[in-house]
Amino acid sequence: MQLTGKGVIGVEAKTGKFLWRYDRPANGTANVSTPVWYAQTIFAASNYGVGGGLVWPKKTPRGFQPEEMYFVKQMKNHHGGLILVDGHLYGADDNRLTCIEFKTGKVTWADASCGKCSLVYAEGMLYARNENGPVSLVEATPEGFRLHGRFNQPDRSGKNSWPHPVIAGGRLYLRDQDVLLCYDVRAEK
Repeated sequence: MQLTGKGVIGVEAKTGKFLWRYDRPANGTANVSTPVWYAQTIFAASNYGVGGGLVWPKKTPRGFQPEEMYFVKQMKNHHGGLILVDGHLYGADDNRLTCIEFKTGKVTWADASCGKCSLVYAEGMLYARNENGPVSLVEATPEGFRLHGRFNQPDRSGKNSWPHPVIAGGRLYLRDQDVLLCYDVRAEK
């Protein structure tokens, strides 16, 4: 599966053989938001005023035929990634951290305080890194936006912070140009 400037295509992993294509205008823009595959469906998003949607590539006698399940304007994810947790999709819709119900596309909440951000998930929490540097800890719940903390990254380069945060071994890693920061985020015992 690959997101193109015009839509989403499916290819066989072993051979690269073309399987199906679903075209939805994406303004011919480049996208780096990774599609999410779950329960035989694919959610893909684009910014630049487009949005995101869920497609089901159904197998038919003539091959795979993609069927659009829904499309929402409220998930214009640019580069921050999408996180699926317990049937809900989290991502930055332009400058708003947004939660939608994966199955229906219903927006359950949106909050602008995290800004345009990239995400990583661990232990029930979203670590949302604003492209201008601040990092927010947000509970991954569809019940509403619940901020648990926020800090400003030290040693900021002044350039956009587009590298995604990474969590490994209980540590949060943030890269900003030639600076790599590491934070211990393990729960106290």
